[in-house]
Amino acid sequence: MENISLLLEKIRLAKRVYLIGNGGSYANAAHIANDLISVGVKAYILDAATLTAMANDFGYEGVFARWLQTLGEKGDLLIALSGSGTSKNIVAAIAAAEAIGMDTHLVTDYLRTRDMQQSEEDQIVLGHNLMRALKHGPTA
Repeated sequence: MENISLLLEKIRLAKRVYLIGNGGSYANAAHIANDLISVGVKAYILDAATLTAMANDFGYEGVFARWLQTLGEKGDLLIALSGSGTSKNIVAAIAAAEAIGMDTHLVTDYLRTRDMQQSEEDQIVLGHNLMRALKHGPTA
């Protein structure tokens, strides 16, 4: 399971938090964004209508990168959720965020050889732990 102390510090320092993912990780990104918003964090996901329009017009591999290049700023944080950690659109988004001067954090279990379902379950547990810690302090 992810050590959340570093990620908590990044969230506390960020002006805004952007979350991305594909498939189940996209759904988890939306869930975590809601949890963060509930504790006062400015958290955003790329809405489905804009995501599909941009993917149709410009291609899916750059959809998150293009979104961040339009809205992201230095001092923002990108949290990328990925079961594999290797999706081209996730890798491109991280590179785009870093080029802007955003902080980044990749949440993946790929290197620990977890299966996809466990990886996605771990994402939600991480999100709930972040919400609790932000709501109740570091001892929660």
